[in-house]
Amino acid sequence: MKRIPRILLKKPILLGSITFVVNLVISMSPVLYLHGKHVEHYKSIPSFNTQLLIEEQDIVYSALLYSFIFAFIISILITLLAFFFKKSYLEVENLSHFDGLTGLYNRLMFMNVFQKEIQKVKRNRDYLFLVILDIDDFKPINDTYGHLIGDEAIKITASTLQQLLRASESIARFGGDEFIISIVDQDKNAASTIVNRILNEFNNKTIPVSRNHDQQELQINLSIGYTLYRSDDDFKTMLQRADQALYISKEAGKNTATFLA
Repeated sequence: MKRIPRILLKKPILLGSITFVVNLVISMSPVLYLHGKHVEHYKSIPSFNTQLLIEEQDIVYSALLYSFIFAFIISILITLLAFFFKKSYLEVENLSHFDGLTGLYNRLMFMNVFQKEIQKVKRNRDYLFLVILDIDDFKPINDTYGHLIGDEAIKITASTLQQLLRASESIARFGGDEFIISIVDQDKNAASTIVNRILNEFNNKTIPVSRNHDQQELQINLSIGYTLYRSDDDFKTMLQRADQALYISKEAGKNTATFLA
């Protein structure tokens, strides 16, 4: 039931149509009911003036016409208001679900999606992986080239990761230069295949930068940690293992991946 107002707000024409029908029924029903009662009353009188009935019918028709016009005007106003609020609602919804810089899921949205994935794999016995990665030496990039280049590195990383992943996989910017991915597959080696694909792609990933008026190519490398869902896991426990695996990758020299079961 909570979803009904949101659905209607996203469909202004549907909301306007429902408003029109409801207003029409509410305004016309009493008029038609009372008119029917009057007609029965007039017919029960042995000698009644038919002219009175004709005049009343004219009044009823006018009332129905005014009800129709009123319902139509109200529905138009409601539709216009819904169009106005729809834009604002979608902007707020977008901010609450997606990262402003990359357009990826934000942390909260990803957590909601991942909890649903956990429930699914409990039923269908697929393998669920949680992958966390970040850009190597990101702070020196910011310090050396500035935050605009840092933002560009984050955006290029996000778009490249999206291109490497399948539609069934979810990705989010987890914060700063960190990204997080969920992978669901029937193959137990699916995550390692995707992780290696990511590492290989970023071995050749550079962005053009300018330093002291010299054009340079800035190499972007990633460190990755990932883990596999266990029957007693929740998002928090999987994140802790994946984060530990990421730390091991950093300690091992960066630009590598570590798996912790």
